[in-house]
Amino acid sequence: MRIRVWGLVMVLVVVVAGCHGNFVDQTSKTEEKEETTSGTLSRDPFTGMPEKGDARSALMVMVNNHAKARPQSGLNRADVVVEILAEGPITRFAAFYHSQNPGKVGPVRSVRPYFLDLAAGMGAVVAHAGGSPAALKRIESERIPSLDGIHGAARYFQREKSRQPPHNLYTDVEQLRQGANQQGLSPDSAVEGPWRFDDRGAVEQGRSASEVEIRYGSRYQVGYRYDEASEEYIRYTQGKKQVDRETNQPLSMNNILVLYTDHQVVDSAGRREVDLKESGKGYLFQKGKRIAIHWENRDGWLVPLVEQEVVPLLPGKTWINILPEDGHVSSRG
Repeated sequence: MRIRVWGLVMVLVVVVAGCHGNFVDQTSKTEEKEETTSGTLSRDPFTGMPEKGDARSALMVMVNNHAKARPQSGLNRADVVVEILAEGPITRFAAFYHSQNPGKVGPVRSVRPYFLDLAAGMGAVVAHAGGSPAALKRIESERIPSLDGIHGAARYFQREKSRQPPHNLYTDVEQLRQGANQQGLSPDSAVEGPWRFDDRGAVEQGRSASEVEIRYGSRYQVGYRYDEASEEYIRYTQGKKQVDRETNQPLSMNNILVLYTDHQVVDSAGRREVDLKESGKGYLFQKGKRIAIHWENRDGWLVPLVEQEVVPLLPGKTWINILPEDGHVSSRG
């Protein structure tokens, strides 16, 4: 009798353990499989892809999104892209590079304080072309690692004759890494982050969303369409498929986060304060599905949650659209 009871208890323990939580973290199991004779492969904190851990710099490049700056170069190789309004209806991209090195990036544009909040949390050297007075003051007073293409670090940037200023300043990820090393801006340790990754993602919790439309306002909208063959979303801007200038390949990504937060216009030039330090509501799109989430800022990272549990991202590229509270997102089948 005791043997039968003990066997029943063990079965119940296994069942309960297997059912715990909505989002099962498979990272530890995956990493166990990634052990090799030359060492243990860790996951890149930005992409969740296997890599050899090292102390190379993360870079955040400010990329122009004015109509005259399109198509841009290098957004297709960014691990993470964050899109936020700058002045008026025009957004700007913060493109994060960590897992990949070579290649042209641009046009490079100026930085704002709320982008600096992201760079500080994600351990990134900021590559930019000047900035708002508030942003430049913060860089100086807080000693934020930066390479300014028009103030002191011009040798790591180039002007292209095929475009008119201010839409013609470009750089290269390898150049920026060299600049960071030469300026003593390289980190002492590898970047760490709170994001979770899972090959299954969180689609079991989602609703169909093969087409996504995002409106920042009446004059600017972006969209994403899911491609079942590649299991990625394809980016559209103002109804037109957005491509990389160098390769003419469409911009694609594995995860799309749409996050709502407070925006306040603070001066006559239309500059804004954007609150990325608190929390809010939003959506996560993966594999043609939409998941309603809550987001929090955890040590400078924008983390998706459901019932206070971190929602796993798919390994790969992530794009984050930061919307004002009157912005609009819709999706369908």
